[in-house]
Amino acid sequence: MSTVYGGISYALPSKISAAYFSGFSKFFRALPGWIYGFHMPLFFVLSGAVFALKKEKDIDTLLKSKVKRLIIPYFLYAWLFMIPLKYLGNFYTKHQVILALRGILYGIDSGHLWFLPTLFWCIICFALLKKTVYKKVKSPYLLLLLSGLVQLLYSYLPFDFFFLKQGLSFLFWFALGFVFEFERKNHSSWNFRTTVFAFLVVSIIEIFDFKYHVLTPFFTICCGSFLVYLFADICSRKLSFFTQKKSWNLVVRNLFYIYLLHDPLEYIVLRIFMNCQFLTTAIGCYAYIFARTILIFILCIFLGECIHKMKGYILQFLNQ
Repeated sequence: MSTVYGGISYALPSKISAAYFSGFSKFFRALPGWIYGFHMPLFFVLSGAVFALKKEKDIDTLLKSKVKRLIIPYFLYAWLFMIPLKYLGNFYTKHQVILALRGILYGIDSGHLWFLPTLFWCIICFALLKKTVYKKVKSPYLLLLLSGLVQLLYSYLPFDFFFLKQGLSFLFWFALGFVFEFERKNHSSWNFRTTVFAFLVVSIIEIFDFKYHVLTPFFTICCGSFLVYLFADICSRKLSFFTQKKSWNLVVRNLFYIYLLHDPLEYIVLRIFMNCQFLTTAIGCYAYIFARTILIFILCIFLGECIHKMKGYILQFLNQ
């Protein structure tokens, strides 16, 4: 793994356990390859759908809200959490870590946090487009068309500023989420059998594509995103009792912190398991998978709760 200022090479031990190549382990290594085919556009589709759900704000209010929600966390968690933890994970030397801290100002070595300013520009640009077009022509499909044109032509923009072009590169998917929510509100939902049937059909397409790679990148995104939506819809109908549990509310309350905190913790796990040669045993291999998934998930929730309480103490102190 290498970036502008840092990087690290993780070498598997020479006497690696056979468990590392088991079907179970291979599945967990293959799964990200499939998810990475569509997950980022899907995040923007979901963001566009949520944008459609919320009450419309004027541009000034929206701008202030998104600076507070996206830009401030970008700097705060990059400087105080991500880069320090990557340093502990041997990703940076002492000299490189100073350069990386400065680089955050320009979007360099921003790691997984690139999503925050990218989403910021995507939302602001779509809101401006909606303000100028949607009031005159009440068609969400015109917004989708114009967003698609912007996404096709953004590379010709003669300048860039702090992920602006990156934000424009996802504008079509954000608009697609907006249109999806518009249509969802105007149509009755499928019955359960139809939803399950659609899920099976799309699953077969995905399996066929996994073996023979027949889908283009565009349709890979569409099929993967639709499959996730159908799966979520099925779960929401049959497992709705989970939403009444405290554990569910605990996870939902900390979803943003799971995103903010998870990536740097991976480097700590990688350093521990690689340096200590844990992958030479079967237990170590399975512990490695557990640590990089469940353990980090739980740890992020714990840290999120700590941050919630810390915020409460700070606000209480300031209001005295």
